[in-house]
Amino acid sequence: MSIILNVEELKKMQDRDGIELVIIDVRTKDKQFNTGEEAYKHSHITGALFLDFKADLTGRDSFLPEPEKLAKKLGDVGINNETPILFYDQGNHRSASKAWVVMKYLGHERMYILEGGFSAWVDAGNEVTATMPKLEETAKYRVNLQKELVVDVKGVKDSLGNETSVLIDSRAHERYTGEVEPTYKKAGHIPGALNYHSKQVFEDHGIWKDKLDLETHFASLKNKEELIVSCGSGNSACMNIVALKEAGFKNVKLYPGGFSEWIEDDNNEVATGDQSLF
Repeated sequence: MSIILNVEELKKMQDRDGIELVIIDVRTKDKQFNTGEEAYKHSHITGALFLDFKADLTGRDSFLPEPEKLAKKLGDVGINNETPILFYDQGNHRSASKAWVVMKYLGHERMYILEGGFSAWVDAGNEVTATMPKLEETAKYRVNLQKELVVDVKGVKDSLGNETSVLIDSRAHERYTGEVEPTYKKAGHIPGALNYHSKQVFEDHGIWKDKLDLETHFASLKNKEELIVSCGSGNSACMNIVALKEAGFKNVKLYPGGFSEWIEDDNNEVATGDQSLF
């Protein structure tokens, strides 16, 4: 089954007997609300729970959260390892993609992302509420950490000389080439990385490309045995990871440190210009 569900597919799943789907709101701040929690308390899909992007899905000093801390939070709201989960954000798919990747890292399998997020649900005329769901039961969530899904800087260096492995840079093309760098002290990319801007997995109007279009988009990677996905510091990479998994790729890994970690060591070379496919 597809990772990406549209509004109608979600409604059909909700109506299906025997499927106890848990919907989780992972919105972040936007023009209207200062925090995702504020947005959630104002209105959310009926029955949806809330996970905080920073407090629950991010570690104190790391891109990924502390597994046991998140596991306790999941158990406290009644989620176990077999619970089917659907994530939604405000509609840019950024935080929903990270939530999906984080849960994949914990070993969770049955997960979906709502196409278009909360905005799509509202625009379709569906019910929302400010009422908090009643949590009557807790559960035990057991971490089954998939350590092989995450690569550190040493793993990236080891992969660069391997023809069966590829490093993907998910940032905008002009940042990849080094023409523009608004954030970091150095401009360019990790030598050998190929540029697949994460926004290219979406249509012009912001919805995910379908499976066939994603397969075409990533066609040049089909013979690679290992795909390591990076960006600046992790978030954009997660959208590419979801897209690659939707396209059917198996051995997809995250380098959460990304370019920002790479340039911390002045001994690490930085490349500029277009060495990629795009």
